[in-house]
Order: sequence, then structure tokens, then C-alpha cells
Amino acid sequence: MPLDDALTARMAEPDFWPVYLFDDDAPDVYDEDAEDQESHVARFQLGGGFALVLDLTLALEYVDLALAAPGLPEPVTVGWDDQAHFHPHVMPWPELDLLCRAVALHDPELRHPGPMLALLCRFAFLADGDDLDGVTPLLDAAFGLMRPGDGEGWVRAETRDWFDLRDLRGTGVAWTSRADGHRAVDQHRGDQHRDDHRDDRLPLYSLRAPGSEDFPFAGWSALLARARERIDIAAGDRTLRAPAVRHALDRCTAPDGYEHLAALADALTSVGYSHPVLMRAVAQPSHRAEACWAVETLSGLPQGELVPRWFGPSPLADSESWRLSLTLPVAERPWRFGQQVAEELSTALQKAGLGRAEVAGSMSRPEGGGYVHTEDRLSLLIRDDLALGVTVIARILHSHRAEESATLRHAGKEGEVIPLRLPT
Repeated sequence: MPLDDALTARMAEPDFWPVYLFDDDAPDVYDEDAEDQESHVARFQLGGGFALVLDLTLALEYVDLALAAPGLPEPVTVGWDDQAHFHPHVMPWPELDLLCRAVALHDPELRHPGPMLALLCRFAFLADGDDLDGVTPLLDAAFGLMRPGDGEGWVRAETRDWFDLRDLRGTGVAWTSRADGHRAVDQHRGDQHRDDHRDDRLPLYSLRAPGSEDFPFAGWSALLARARERIDIAAGDRTLRAPAVRHALDRCTAPDGYEHLAALADALTSVGYSHPVLMRAVAQPSHRAEACWAVETLSGLPQGELVPRWFGPSPLADSESWRLSLTLPVAERPWRFGQQVAEELSTALQKAGLGRAEVAGSMSRPEGGGYVHTEDRLSLLIRDDLALGVTVIARILHSHRAEESATLRHAGKEGEVIPLRLPT
């Protein structure tokens, strides 16, 4: 069982996901009087000694992912996420989806999309060639199962936040094969796939670099091979060759195929197909996305091919985002002035669906034997409409009489100042 009773119960509490996902408005769960801060471990097993081990300490905002595999004396960290020196870029999206499918096939208690995808998506990222259309329905479904009734709409907030933080397409990320044949990832920061102003491109932080001695390359390759074997076994059942089943699968792999799931379930039952996970996914799916990957597996389609066919283009396909840096002089301002402005900016931007803001750093100068706080630097993410986002920023700053002293730039471009003018 990958999730023990304590973690299952904790995940159902309202504050779990905001804390786990490092949301800006997450409550503080640190207890300075506690000997040991709250921690949990989840083991997502594939059999044969293979498992992904998630170790999370909520109060410390620290999440570690480790690989257990034959030949490894103990689980080896493959990535971690925190608020300081994170290395979360472990795998491309297709690998995470593959592993979630295979673990779900191994453990009938674990649905996909579900808790594994919601917990581990922070360790996956998009690289050139990955299809966003096959991502958003699964993430929406995973968080919809884990947080029912929270954030329904055009696209879930968790999905959009993941996209903002993990979309490394066009940033120079490239996959290579090492001399030992294992895949490694690197980033060539000189690549210019985007507009010239996009020096704010997300950097890659991964232990899976070509020359890394810390990443268990052989064990990871073996884990993926084990996952593919699980899928192949499920797809290779001879009863799936029955004409009635093939006809039902052909109908289900059409764009409106989800309308024919009941007929597929009947056809599978008539030939005695009994895989509990795939039968449940077809006959009683928790979400259309669960039935989708099951039909893909049963029909032998390439992984991810049916998702866009059933769900259409991703709502995020044409989205764009900008990372900005706001320098805010705070000398002679009230204490926490920068934090107050950041909170107001983040609230206004989130309410308008335009992004978020947070304090990213500060500067002080020596004075009178001590130090005087002189400025704060705020990090802002603007989504889809840069001009409107800048207007929101200007209005908040104007309310504090700070628009003339503050400086807004594209992150990474010290010379390009963005005017903070209110519309006339």
C-alpha cells in the first residue's frame, strides 16, 4: 500500500495541498516546540524491488524523491524540492505518466490519474517535443480526485501553477545519451528559441546531468523498463484479440470514443478479460482521463495519443507568461512595506487570473554601526496579458505612492525598464 492511513488522512485535510505545493497563502505548520516536525513517506512500488520513495516534511517545506531498485543498498535521491536549493527536474512528463500507469496496474488501490500524479508532478517537466495537449487533462483529473470541488473551471489552478513552473520548452533543454547508453538532460542557455526579451527563461536544476555521479542512471533505466513491461503485459492479453473487443476498441479510440465505454466493458466481460484495474477504469472511471489511458493500453496505442483526441487542445496551448522583477525602495517606509505590497500585488493578480507576486530578496546598507533596510526585490509572474498585468502593478504602487520610485524590469534584463504608467 503506497499511502498509509496517516498520509491518506492528512491529504484530505484542507491545508495539506497548499502546504505541500508551497502556495504563497499556505498556513504555517511549523511547530517550534515539536521534537520532530511532521513527516510522511509514500512508496510507489512496481514489484521486483523497484519503487519510488517520496519523503515529505511539511513544516520544513522539503520534499525528497528517491529510487529503490535491485542493486541499490538503499533508496537513492533522484531529486528534491524546497524553497532554497531545489533540484526537482527528475523526469520528462511522459516518464511520469508511464510510471503512474505502471504503478496503478501493479496496485489496484492506486488510481491514475490520482495521488501519485498529484504528489510527483513537481518532479516532472515539459521539454521540447512533449505534447501539452496530453498533460492538462490528466493533471486536472488528478487534482480533481484529490481536491474535489476545489478549483473547477477552465483549467485547475494546480495545473496552471505546474505549467508555469515546469514548462522548460524552448529553454535549451536537450536529452542526450551517455556513453553507458542511459539518458541524461542538460540545458544550453545560449539557445534562442523565444523572443529576445525572454532572458527570464526557467533554468534546469537536475541531478540527471550527463556527467553526474549522483544520479542512479542504471537503476532509473531499469525502472522505466520495468514499467514498460507492466504495460506490455496488460496490453498483450490474448483475449484482447477477440473480434468483438477489437471492434469496441476501434469505436473507443475515435474522438467521441468515451461515449462507447459501456459497450467496451460488455465486450471485455464477454471474453473473460479480468484485469481489475483496466476493467474498473473502463466500466467505472473516476474521470474520463482514467478511461482514456486504459483504452490506450488495451488498444495498443502509443502512450498519450488518445488523450488529445478525446480532450482536444490544451487550454494552455496558447498561453504565455512573463517573469518580472520589481525593485521597491523601502527606506523610511513602514516595517514590512515590501511584504505588504507583494501580498496586495499577488492578491490582485490572482483575482484577475494574471499571475502572482512574492518578495525575492532585499538590500541593506551599513549605517550608524548597523544596517538600514533600503530596498526589496519582488518577483512577479504575469500570465497571458502583459499590458494588463503591468497596469495592475502600477495601480497597486500608485495606491502606496511608490510608482515613481519603483523599477519594473523583465527578469534577467537589467537594462530594460517597463514603464509604470496608469491608463489615462
